[in-house]
Amino acid sequence: MRFLFILTIVVLVTTFISCTSENRDNARAYVEGKITGTQLDYNKIAILLKSDDKNIAETIPTNAGEFVLSGPLLNDSFSLVLNKKIKSFAASKSGCTISADSLEILVPTGTTYITFNEIIVEP
Repeated sequence: MRFLFILTIVVLVTTFISCTSENRDNARAYVEGKITGTQLDYNKIAILLKSDDKNIAETIPTNAGEFVLSGPLLNDSFSLVLNKKIKSFAASKSGCTISADSLEILVPTGTTYITFNEIIVEP
């Protein structure tokens, strides 16, 4: 009986320790925002999160242009990728930049949560 009690305690402690978000293996990127522009068909806009050059999340915006994405971080940084060219954006945190091809917003290292209040894209 005592052995069963000790085994149960060990299993519970191990479970709680392994599920903490402090562990780098559990890091996630969380992004929300709104896309705006003229004459946009939101059903044709793809929004992706990329980390370590791999897609970690994908969605399409609502009819109002709003979106939410979350996915596991594969390294310390990630980016928001669209299939439309980005003209400009406003974010809740500074340090983000638009890529040379204007299809990606690069989020600075260490940021895991960000809100894009407005992302203006070309038609």
